[in-house]
Order: sequence, then structure tokens, then C-alpha cells
Amino acid sequence: MPLRIPRKDEEIYRKAEKMVVKYLDEFQKKYNQRASDEILTLVAFQLAVVLTKQNMSEDVAPLAEKIKELDKDLEELFSVK
Repeated sequence: MPLRIPRKDEEIYRKAEKMVVKYLDEFQKKYNQRASDEILTLVAFQLAVVLTKQNMSEDVAPLAEKIKELDKDLEELFSVK
């Protein structure tokens, strides 16, 4: 399917296409008796799960960094005494 995309986003679109094709092939093999629209729904759902997991890990990253900072501060505090 032809798309017009900005040149700067070309790599992102190519990676996205590879991911969609990977899941499409996987689900077509696993559920070969299902209709195409059902398989596409499974692909969309799988991609939503991947995106959600990524967003959740990004939400935790700042908290993890703050915990590391606090841990370092505590180690310094206890090493002084």
C-alpha cells in the first residue's frame, strides 16, 4: 500500500512494517482457519500490547533513577558515621 511519509520518518515506517509483517505471518500460521479481519485484529491487539509494555517501562524509568539517587545518598550518609 503506497504511503506518503516524510523522509525523516522513513526508517520508523520501515521498522513498523517489519513488525506488522512479523506478527501477521505468525498469526496466519497459528490461526490459519481464521478470517483475515480476525487475524488483523489479533495483529493490532499484539501491537497495542507491545506499545503498552513500552510505555509502562518508560513510566518506571524516572522512578528507578530517583531510587538510585536516594540509594546513593543513603550509602553516603551511612558511610560517614
